[in-house]
Amino acid sequence: MNASIIAIGTEMLGPTRVDTNSLKVTGVLESYGVPLVRKSIAADSLADLIDEIEFAIARCDVLITSGGLGPTEDDLTREALAQAFGLELQVDQSIIDAIEERFRRRGGKMPEVNKRQANVFVGQTTLYNERGTAPGFHLEIRGKHVWVFPGVPHELEWMLETFFRPWLADVSGGVARHRRVLKVAGLTESGVEERLKPYYEAHRDEPFTILASPGGIELHLVDDSLETIAAREQEMLSLLGHYVFGYDNDTLEAVVGRMLAERHETVATAESCTGGLLAQRITDVAGSSAYFIGGAVCYDARVKVDVAGVDPELIRAHGEVSEQVAVALARGIRERFGATYGVGITGIAGPGGGSEAKPVGTVHIAVAGAAAHEHRKVFWGGTTRYIVRALSAQTALDMLRRVMTQ
Repeated sequence: MNASIIAIGTEMLGPTRVDTNSLKVTGVLESYGVPLVRKSIAADSLADLIDEIEFAIARCDVLITSGGLGPTEDDLTREALAQAFGLELQVDQSIIDAIEERFRRRGGKMPEVNKRQANVFVGQTTLYNERGTAPGFHLEIRGKHVWVFPGVPHELEWMLETFFRPWLADVSGGVARHRRVLKVAGLTESGVEERLKPYYEAHRDEPFTILASPGGIELHLVDDSLETIAAREQEMLSLLGHYVFGYDNDTLEAVVGRMLAERHETVATAESCTGGLLAQRITDVAGSSAYFIGGAVCYDARVKVDVAGVDPELIRAHGEVSEQVAVALARGIRERFGATYGVGITGIAGPGGGSEAKPVGTVHIAVAGAAAHEHRKVFWGGTTRYIVRALSAQTALDMLRRVMTQ
């Protein structure tokens, strides 16, 4: 059994949108050993969609589509499938009723165009969508299977787990491939490579994937055997040690949050160049109110003084971008907010504002506890403003994690 994916939407053929749904589908397929033989993006054109559907279904056993199920005139997936496979569409009044109720609960009235989403395939399976208005479908065509999902990522993800994964587990005989992801912080990609040299030498015929991003380094182990993956994981841990902060779907902010919650400790932040990005990442985690006291965006010198309690003499003597001010931000916000830990970040994100002594990309980060503090000066030169801010927030989170483990 093999599979193909069609991501539907003209916007993904331009510079503003990226097809991420296919990655979710591919992950499920991989788990059950189903090879993906084709992945494509099709525009919102009826003729193009029909051509792509017919081409793909001739070359696979399972076809998965995402997108084109909305209420507007350019949502043509149903019509394309009906014409490609000679299927009949009919209106399902229960879907209209469900959409109307959804709008009522939100204090609005369903637009007439949403009735298009109640068109379903006669004799085929309609999939309820708990997270949206567009149902999905499971079509059985000429001994093959077509799974039709909405393009909204959180809707597709729910339907994959609710309908597609259980079906795939049943027809494939269960999980065939296992994946383990080790998450690394505090090292560059080349630094990880250097530490893993003994691993490479011992397993030259067992390649694994290294992915680098501002969120850290990911090491992907894939194998048919859980025992093999567990053994390889232990080898990597012995070489990387505390640089590994989590696994699989872990994020650094979630790991730090769990540590704070388990220890009944709290944190507050004072950010300059990151503009609240650190606080945003911490509060992206559900339940963060248990350990995040609050944060301040101390962009101007006056705010550093008035809100975080930085001594103005420190700023005059060393400048806003300095070790002394970063430490003062961390200590000050900790004391004023009554937190266990304070984190201070100050730097030059660019593209302007740098100098010979303090070039763009220079950032000072400090974490303060009751008895001591840690400081780190980093330099993200030659990158973008986004990268400087993202790497600084990531480094601050990792410093906080390390301080808590000392």
